[in-house]
Amino acid sequence: MLNTQLPQHAVRYLNQVLGDNAMHLADNATTVELPYFLQTIYEVSAGSLLGNAVTLACRKDSQPLAAQHIQQHLKQLRELLRAPVILALPDMSPGERKQLIQRDIAFVVPDRQLFAPQWGMVLSERFDMAHRQSQETASPATQALLIWFLNQYPSNEIWHPFENAAALGYAGMTATRAIRELQQFDLFEVQVRGRAKFLKLTCTHRELWEKAKPYLRTPVQKRVWTYDKRILEVSDARLAGETALAKLTMLNEPPQPVIALTNEQVQTAKQLGIFFEPKALADGVAVEVWRYLPSIKPNEKTADSLSLWLSLKDKPDDRIQLALDELEEKFLW
Repeated sequence: MLNTQLPQHAVRYLNQVLGDNAMHLADNATTVELPYFLQTIYEVSAGSLLGNAVTLACRKDSQPLAAQHIQQHLKQLRELLRAPVILALPDMSPGERKQLIQRDIAFVVPDRQLFAPQWGMVLSERFDMAHRQSQETASPATQALLIWFLNQYPSNEIWHPFENAAALGYAGMTATRAIRELQQFDLFEVQVRGRAKFLKLTCTHRELWEKAKPYLRTPVQKRVWTYDKRILEVSDARLAGETALAKLTMLNEPPQPVIALTNEQVQTAKQLGIFFEPKALADGVAVEVWRYLPSIKPNEKTADSLSLWLSLKDKPDDRIQLALDELEEKFLW
């Protein structure tokens, strides 16, 4: 499904990189009648880049698409609209990036990368921390602390992550690294009070979530299965996957329950005599092994909504995607 802000984010990023008014979109988003299949895959907008006509093609969903097919699609758009095309994506894997670069496909990932060799533009940077080694994604601890903030704090709160690190099982040094990463990703401003560092949010929760998404990943490391229903009683276990999504939205509940545990909780369960299988069991319980505690939101039966969204966002099922849209809107509003 289209990230409705992707065109605006792409334009903002291009103007940030190339200078004010370097890129803008025309009022008439599409200048010709495009084939239906192209309209279902891309949101196409006409515009100009550095005074030259250009077409911005934004992917409407996150389902995998072979680079050779993208190349064919953009060739058709270029011929129909008679202008060079820049592909806009909300994120991409290193393998996808390599395939696009090998085919000289111009693309932009807002706040992450611009590859447009036709204009001599190849950029990959973080603006305020360019001197530091760039990082593709937040560490699990940083992601957990960020989601804790979104669940527990108002947007105008001056936040000291050290106060929450212990609750999530992290040491003070981990909170220090989290502050550094959140600053590196330009998500918060840092305020120094004596020897302590605090974080200040300069936008809304919704804007923070949208800005943070490119740096966040699924909390799920792997799935295992068990026939032993005692697993449902493990301390701090949370409903996860489609089971949790069904509890929080109108999605139908799946036939097999899904729960989330950390690796440490799985090891504790093994000590209690609970055995796990690496393959799916028809009558068993699916256990997602998470990179951080699924119990960020206390006193709830399900994993927190944002971590749940991240764990399911790449599922191709349209029912799940619609339910995720519902879940996201409920949380953010």
